[in-house]
Amino acid sequence: MANAENEVKEATRRFYDAIEHIVSGRGPAAMSEAWHHNDRVTGGHPNGGWAIGWDELWSTWEVFAGFGRADRGGSSIRDLEAHVYGDIAYTTCIFTASPAWGGEDLACTNVLQRIDGVWKIIHHHADKGPKMGESLEKMLGEG
Repeated sequence: MANAENEVKEATRRFYDAIEHIVSGRGPAAMSEAWHHNDRVTGGHPNGGWAIGWDELWSTWEVFAGFGRADRGGSSIRDLEAHVYGDIAYTTCIFTASPAWGGEDLACTNVLQRIDGVWKIIHHHADKGPKMGESLEKMLGEG
């Protein structure tokens, strides 16, 4: 079990590394690698919106990537916990958005599925982040 928990934690870290790639202007390619691509994946972002299915979810990451810049990086996670149930697992953690994105601490839950021995995200949910919304409004104004 401990090995599976470590694998799940590593897959979750790859997901949050992919967020850092997006916010720091390195693009969304790593995010695509972190997810299973099917019509059942779901995500809830700090702006309160839900995305259902890979196509809809991917478009949300592309929008966030449009705001990424090298000086906007600096996000991190802490208190990562993993719970494995066969080929399904979930993780909980605290995500700290980079200062440029509001710097808030958001409680997050991720659900992962192991397919062909590979753990990837199938659901992500982050708390709402009012400061993140304010930061995005500011970024929109910067052009």
